[in-house]
Amino acid sequence: MIGRNSGEKKASQPRMIVRRKREVVGEHQARTIITRERGVVEAARRRAQQVPRRRPGPRIRTRVKLLAAGVALLAASVAGGAWAYQSPLLRVNSVEVEGASQIPADTIVGKVNLLGQSMFTADLGGAQQELYRMPLISSVTVERAWPDTVKIVIAERKPWGTWEQGGVRYTIDREGVVLGLGGAPKGSVIIKSSEPGSRMQGDRVDYQAVDAAAEIYAKLPQKLGTTVTEVAFVAGKGVQVTTADGQTAMLGDSSSIAYKLAVWAALAKQARVERINYTTIDLRFGNRPVLQ
Repeated sequence: MIGRNSGEKKASQPRMIVRRKREVVGEHQARTIITRERGVVEAARRRAQQVPRRRPGPRIRTRVKLLAAGVALLAASVAGGAWAYQSPLLRVNSVEVEGASQIPADTIVGKVNLLGQSMFTADLGGAQQELYRMPLISSVTVERAWPDTVKIVIAERKPWGTWEQGGVRYTIDREGVVLGLGGAPKGSVIIKSSEPGSRMQGDRVDYQAVDAAAEIYAKLPQKLGTTVTEVAFVAGKGVQVTTADGQTAMLGDSSSIAYKLAVWAALAKQARVERINYTTIDLRFGNRPVLQ
């Protein structure tokens, strides 16, 4: 069967053109061409030059302010120090002396010569050395007492014993320094020297005789049950001691005094048992005593 069209044509529909935004498969896009200038380092340098500089932040500004304040404070301190260094208000206007009884305070003040000097540059060490030259001073300290005073504290030598030489008695301290004429207080150590000549204030007598006498006076009564009447310093023989019961012991130098006294005590006990009479004992040779 043959069919026929009715002869009517259908109206044609208009066509729509759709533009695609997405890349179509196979479609080619334009490429950006980058020209490199002298390598990667040169490109980085150019990019850095194009970056705008940042203004200093709050922290940096604060640090700058603190630094400026510190510099100003330092300058003010230097200026103030220079003024104080030259100021008449910081001069030695007073010298205080403590501990002086035998030496007048005015003598000490005149000796150090510190009045009017700057508190900063006053030579306290030199003043101390000058005072040590005075024979009656045993120790001394010199220190600043701001704003305008120097304080001197001294310890004077104290009479300890008597040194008799050439028929003259001199007062000495424990170190054997001659303090002046005359004897020490009653009951103190007496040392008689056979040396010729005389002594002056500040001289030092034989230290071994002084050390030996000090130990003898302290230990002999306990060891022998008697007292000391005299300690002598004999040239060429050394120290010898005489007791209240009439015995004399030659001890030589000041070494091993305690041992020599112990030997003397043992011999004295043995002599009483054996009824041996003696007036002199020679202990200069340690464990080889000689009785006379």
